[in-house]
Amino acid sequence: MKARPSVCIIIPTYNQGNYIVKAVESALAQNYSNLSVFVADDNSDDGTEIFLEAYIRTKKIFYKKNAVNIGRVANYHQALYKCTNAEWIINLDGDDYFTNNQFISQAMNRIQAIGESYVLFYQGANIYKKENYEKALIPEMEKDDIILNSTDYFFMYYRTKYFSHMSTLYNRCNAIESGFYEKNIISTDIYSVLKLCLNINKQVIVSKNISGVWLQHNLNASKTLNFLAHWKNFIGYASLYKLSLKKNRFNKLQCLKWIVNVGGRYIYMYLNLVKNSFTKNVF
Repeated sequence: MKARPSVCIIIPTYNQGNYIVKAVESALAQNYSNLSVFVADDNSDDGTEIFLEAYIRTKKIFYKKNAVNIGRVANYHQALYKCTNAEWIINLDGDDYFTNNQFISQAMNRIQAIGESYVLFYQGANIYKKENYEKALIPEMEKDDIILNSTDYFFMYYRTKYFSHMSTLYNRCNAIESGFYEKNIISTDIYSVLKLCLNINKQVIVSKNISGVWLQHNLNASKTLNFLAHWKNFIGYASLYKLSLKKNRFNKLQCLKWIVNVGGRYIYMYLNLVKNSFTKNVF
């Protein structure tokens, strides 16, 4: 019997000792048969390796601690390019966790039913959790899943906002070919997936299938108020617009509409972030 395609859950982490065990346990609970778990520790100084000692010793996980802190995006990049040869990858940040132990099996079943060579990535859903508040972020569609051309996924993004990093199972070779995690911006995950859609024309599976919990707290990269960080992020979206213009198969007006909508929504989001922070500090 032919072995299932290899899948690696990459868990990038930095000083997330209070969360990391739950993330690792949820990864190990996945029932997929050809699975590895790799923890990419960006030189944590909170004893992360002590929390994971038993998993490392029993070789339930692969663990690498960087000699120096290289930063969030560089850590993503290094883990994907140098630390695994798995055919399919899913990223689970060290403060998030899976709640559906069949998620990867279900995703791979769907991918294989269509044909691995035809699928760019499988995109599921997640639960947004902040303190006592929880909300399932599920795509609004009639069916349990839909199949889109990668181009359609890109141009529909500003309307649908389907993206979920912890619920994206993607082909490693395609991701490396496209240049995943090469831009050091807040939204390097969304940027990398949208760039992938522009560079490689294949099918994308969008599903209501929930992978787990995306935990919100003040240390989330997206919560920073640093204007320069958000400006770099906006410029990242602008570079996708420029890339779309270089693709002869795209209508220029369609590309312009995309950047106007994405840029406008991003600016609105940042102003709300500043406003909410100001209100919280004043009142």
